[in-house]
Amino acid sequence: MAEEPESFRIRNITERDLDVLAGFESEIAVISFGEEAVTDPEHHKKKIRKGMEKSPEGMLVLEAAGEVRGWLWMALQTNSVSMEPYIHFKSFYVKNGGEQTGYSQELMKAGMDYALGTGAARIVGKTFVSNLPMRLLYQKFRFKPTHLTMEYHISAESKRRERTVRREYPAK
Repeated sequence: MAEEPESFRIRNITERDLDVLAGFESEIAVISFGEEAVTDPEHHKKKIRKGMEKSPEGMLVLEAAGEVRGWLWMALQTNSVSMEPYIHFKSFYVKNGGEQTGYSQELMKAGMDYALGTGAARIVGKTFVSNLPMRLLYQKFRFKPTHLTMEYHISAESKRRERTVRREYPAK
């Protein structure tokens, strides 16, 4: 069970946060993509700067004990087919045991407040299937699973086997 968080503040992103947040984004990438993760801090700084130019109001930072401990990035988007506005939940990270400190819940509450103020009808977020802390946080805030992405990694062996299998299809 989460404890009451120590003194903290949640604020909008500033330029001085970029180094720390790029580190958080690298850690998020490793959690989500393992060995395929892009961990170059400059890549993440560039991505964050671009977000700051478009919609910095959905980029929130949690500070505690004089350091940045958490990060949330939500962006207002428009569905290209329905033209419906929605919130794209892009990033969420709380340093070292955020679930135990209560920071995760407080940062999520601030993000939900931002989203409610945009007029969007829904929030769409993704997380890697093995990221149990984020899945539980989504569940706690009543997010519902809607899609499941499936992957099949084609090995050299399966490629060889595939080439040797002859397929015959019945004539119509």
